Amino acid sequence: MRSTAGTVVGTGFLAGVAFLAVVEALSRTWNGAFVYNQNLSGIGITQTYVSLMLVILVAGFFASYCTRTEGRDTQILSAALAGAVAMITARTLLFIPDPAYLIGSLCRMWFRDLLFVIGAALIAALGGLIGSLLGRDGTEGYRSVLPVMAVAVLVIAAPPLLAAAGIAAGVIPPVPYSGGAPAAETDIRLLKVSAAGDIVWEARIDLDAYDRPDVLAEHHGGYALAVTEPGQEENTVHIVVLDENGSIRRQSAVETGFGRVTALVPMPDEGYLMAVETPEIVRIDTGGAVLWRRSLADESQGMTPVSLIALADDRYVAVWGDTTACYSDNGTRIWKTSLATAGGIGYHPVYPASEGGVLVVTEAKGVFAGDHFETYLQAVRLDANGTVLWKRDFGSEGLDELLGVWETAPGRFGVLYRSTTFPEDLMGSVVPAHQGYAFSLDSHGDVTGSRAVGDDGGVVVPSSGGYLSIVTGDAGITLTGHDVTGTGVWRQERAIDLNRHAIRGIGTADGGYLVAGSVAA
Repeated sequence: MRSTAGTVVGTGFLAGVAFLAVVEALSRTWNGAFVYNQNLSGIGITQTYVSLMLVILVAGFFASYCTRTEGRDTQILSAALAGAVAMITARTLLFIPDPAYLIGSLCRMWFRDLLFVIGAALIAALGGLIGSLLGRDGTEGYRSVLPVMAVAVLVIAAPPLLAAAGIAAGVIPPVPYSGGAPAAETDIRLLKVSAAGDIVWEARIDLDAYDRPDVLAEHHGGYALAVTEPGQEENTVHIVVLDENGSIRRQSAVETGFGRVTALVPMPDEGYLMAVETPEIVRIDTGGAVLWRRSLADESQGMTPVSLIALADDRYVAVWGDTTACYSDNGTRIWKTSLATAGGIGYHPVYPASEGGVLVVTEAKGVFAGDHFETYLQAVRLDANGTVLWKRDFGSEGLDELLGVWETAPGRFGVLYRSTTFPEDLMGSVVPAHQGYAFSLDSHGDVTGSRAVGDDGGVVVPSSGGYLSIVTGDAGITLTGHDVTGTGVWRQERAIDLNRHAIRGIGTADGGYLVAGSVAA
């Protein structure tokens, strides 16, 4: 009995090591074939699945075959136990050097792991059945076991292979990584929402095959929309100017290299100061003619988003990468300051502050805490000369995202941000969880009045009297208006199918909102 137990455990352990080896080998050698065969539902994933199941099947077969002196029930049970040991080994072996993480992971995903172990035991038991039948009838040799082996291979290999064939034949809809049908053409839908939640007007704009709003701006008794049209040699930015009722007043187009437009600032002559990712600042007139360009490439590492706002006295502040700079209306640089932030080079929102200064919000240094990654935010206050007055890190557990900033009094700001964590449900699936937080920054950068607020995970558009949350769903969008404390004051649903990742919005001077998004053409 002791010999049988040792054989079972040894076979299971070796199968677990082989399981990991197959995963490692196929992740390397099948990478090229997987990319080449994407249109067949990722044949590399199918091959990995079949190979791993066959490893467990063979483990069960050997565990049974090596205990031939025992009864058939014992052989099949031995095979099942070997399969369970193989799966447990494959699940835990790599994490033995970090027992705290291993125990925590097993506790969080115990139900999923239990299903894996049971599945491996069943597959191995099938291999054990084959081993128990092999050679028992000396007159027929292997013929009696051939049907069982055929059924076992079919059970393991047939479902994924049939799925791949169905996708290739067009019977089954293709999965995302299989390429699939070309994306549907889109237009842009505009909504003007009042502070009370009423839809003031709607508009639809068709510029190109795949329209996606980039930037919105309010000025001169109306609104402006900037859309980037990708091109083979360079991109084109379309600027659409609308009146206060949503009717198109004029359109213009500007060639911008390969960057998308990231900011649009109205000028007194009804032209614009535009920032693009190349990175550069472009001054254009009402007809779209370029008056001057100010390249930021000599102060930047490649493509990067640029934020841009207008200040008093015809000054403009741009933020990109790790740099903040102030320019005159003819593109002359007045000052430049390094933010010296420890975070990434993503888009850095910038807001006007008292006495000609600005507040810039950037990503602070990311921290790996336990088994998850956390990113914090950092607020940087600069005066009118570009001198950094103070910095303040803020955030919570998880990935933090700025939602809005308001100057509530000279030198004081209200801040709203979202913290997203990724807990796992009973089945081990990751389910994003969102929590909103609001607080105030005083004139010295100290945090006061911090509190949690409700967050539905939607797109947030701040305005002077609060903010708008936009949640997309199968039936359309849900608009929820909140006051500055985060309390919901109104809610309405609209049967509009907006793309969650292509929604832009701004707060308007009347306390309402202008929202733009992509819809099917």
